[in-house]
Amino acid sequence: MNGLERITEDLFERGCISAEDAATAGKFFFREGEMRKRAQEFISTKKLTCPDIGERLAITLCAADIAHVRYAEKGISDSIFYDTMSDIGVWTADCRRTGSFVNGLDNTAWLAHHVRLELFKLGRLQFQPIKRPVILNMGLRCALRVQKLPQMCLNVHIPRGGRLDENACKASFYAAPIFFKKYFDKEYSVCTCLSWLLYPGNERFMKKGSNILKFADMFNVIGERKFDGDALKYIFGSPKPDLGKIVPTTSLQKSALEYYKAGGRFGLGFGVKTLKG
Repeated sequence: MNGLERITEDLFERGCISAEDAATAGKFFFREGEMRKRAQEFISTKKLTCPDIGERLAITLCAADIAHVRYAEKGISDSIFYDTMSDIGVWTADCRRTGSFVNGLDNTAWLAHHVRLELFKLGRLQFQPIKRPVILNMGLRCALRVQKLPQMCLNVHIPRGGRLDENACKASFYAAPIFFKKYFDKEYSVCTCLSWLLYPGNERFMKKGSNILKFADMFNVIGERKFDGDALKYIFGSPKPDLGKIVPTTSLQKSALEYYKAGGRFGLGFGVKTLKG
């Protein structure tokens, strides 16, 4: 069993990728040497120029196998490795959903952070060390407040899957500074997040006490702007949904659809949170 076969089997058995993903990767097992060489280039350059999305998946899986060795060298647990790499399955599912059920992987630019050990899923949330963010179109107040942040921050990402449970999120925020201090000897005191989930206007159509509003309350939101695309994509599955064909299946979809049809707008919020580790 070569490295590509091994990592494919491991991720599939742990539910990180689907049977469709495993079958797609299987078509490239005999080219493992080539895939691994491309994976090393991918890790080094962050770039993966390949039109075949099945091949892109195989290369990314080989990169994950290489990353697994680096995890072990640093003493980072397998549970964190598999949790982090489960994002591969999230994005292959997105590719099938938006690409006429084509199996493979498109968003390799995002997954470059995972295989380069630049981003980690710690419980419910993902954390990525970044330099003080540059926020555009959020207003002068936001720009001035950002300049007061530490030179390095932890950027927070909210992966798809599972409820946005308040206690689970609090546990992630608690774990993050401990993790980076232990394994990278880096101290972080502030998290930042740019997301539709933090848009203050969400209060106009979401139920009071909802998990999303509780999550937003964990941040000091210092900037906002109107932008429909992200909310539409994550609520309805497309940044430009056909509103006439949507049949709401959740209370969030129902209230968001009524709000949007009535002329309401969605947006983005930029928030800051102090960490305690």
